[in-house]
Amino acid sequence: MKNILVTTDFSEKSIASLHVALSFAKQHKAKIFLLHAIELPVRMITESQVSIPEAMYFLNLTKQRFTSLKKDLDTSVEITELIETAPLPEAVDEVVKKHNIDLVFMGSNGASGAKELFIGSNAEKVIRSATVPVLVIKNPNEKLKIKHIMFGCDFSKRFLKPFEKALKLAKLFGAKVDLVYVNTPYQFLTTHEINHRMQEFLKEAEHSKQRFETHVYNDIRVETGILNYVKENKIDLICMFPNGRKGIAHFFNGSISSDLVNHSNTPVLTIKLEK
Repeated sequence: MKNILVTTDFSEKSIASLHVALSFAKQHKAKIFLLHAIELPVRMITESQVSIPEAMYFLNLTKQRFTSLKKDLDTSVEITELIETAPLPEAVDEVVKKHNIDLVFMGSNGASGAKELFIGSNAEKVIRSATVPVLVIKNPNEKLKIKHIMFGCDFSKRFLKPFEKALKLAKLFGAKVDLVYVNTPYQFLTTHEINHRMQEFLKEAEHSKQRFETHVYNDIRVETGILNYVKENKIDLICMFPNGRKGIAHFFNGSISSDLVNHSNTPVLTIKLEK
């Protein structure tokens, strides 16, 4: 873990995620790249190309905010400030590639109602496209003491690589990992079928000697099953796997990872499924 990206819009939740990231970076001797994305009509790569007064105003305002923000930050961690004039998901993808980012931290207020259906939260948009793990912080008082992680999926082979990535991060936290299958009336499997699927999954996974247990949890929906399991078992981090659906497909099919980012108060770690 060498390079960490933190996105900020200077809101309370994003500043909280920055403090959590700083603590994590200090512990693992990593660098912080602090990104603010300004969405303008024209994409400008460098400041020398800025020619319109509106762009100059927002760039200068962001610099002032960075200066004010850094006064209260831990100076023992190296922080590089970045300004991108692009929509946040595109800005994150650009910075991840350019600076070899290992992990993205985000704060999120979530989204609900019509906003959730038609727009979605910024965090939701980022997790659908990010090529590296994204850790979403919802609680402004979060200290990120990760000792118990929930890894939820259907245990098909497509989750093997994300599982390995999740275990590496769990090792950094020194956390116990629960592998959880949420069984619903609409996609019901017998206990025997689920246990067999989990056993076959673990046979193929090149997992380490980390502590983890397998569990079957019954609920009406996968999302509510995860949220209820988290509450009942004092989970510190939910690990989920967005599939990158966009547009109409996302509207009709939904996304469990996005729902959890919007609705859970527990931190959510997302690792995108590879196609």
